[in-house]
Amino acid sequence: MSRALCQIAVQLDYYMSAQFAGIALACRRGIYEKAGLKVKLLPSCHPGDEAAKVCEGFSKDASKLHVGSMEQNTLIPAAGGTAGDHNIKAVAAMFGRSPLCLAAMPDVGLRSRLHENPHGHGLRIAAHSDTIDLLKRILPGADVLDVPRTQKLSELRAGGVDAAQAYDVTETLRLGH
Repeated sequence: MSRALCQIAVQLDYYMSAQFAGIALACRRGIYEKAGLKVKLLPSCHPGDEAAKVCEGFSKDASKLHVGSMEQNTLIPAAGGTAGDHNIKAVAAMFGRSPLCLAAMPDVGLRSRLHENPHGHGLRIAAHSDTIDLLKRILPGADVLDVPRTQKLSELRAGGVDAAQAYDVTETLRLGH
């Protein structure tokens, strides 16, 4: 006799990449189904909208469990605003440390510049709109610029900025090519 699978809708905060390797592997190998779970990955959404998408999904179909992942710097404002009457909870971190890093071209000498200048005075940094405030707190002397995700690495390569916000699990790999 087969049992009904528990339905779970999952909203990822980024496209399917190395950071979600465990989820991808479990889906591919049927591990969730063997554990009594039917996992549906939802289409990607605009960064920062994950909580709203999860709440919207729950409002439409409360028979499923709706979960999502999102950056902590966007979770806090979302929980205070877009959640409405829903009770949003942060339950776990995916990494032991943040995958957020600053990428620079080798000739810039970013590490030594930051060692001599820990507040980042004079540095121009390309960042995602949802991370500007965080980077300004970390490097208050830097000029942190809102650069579209699709353009920040080309700005870095062209020398338009000294560094760019990057995710160590995906974007640094693209810089190597």
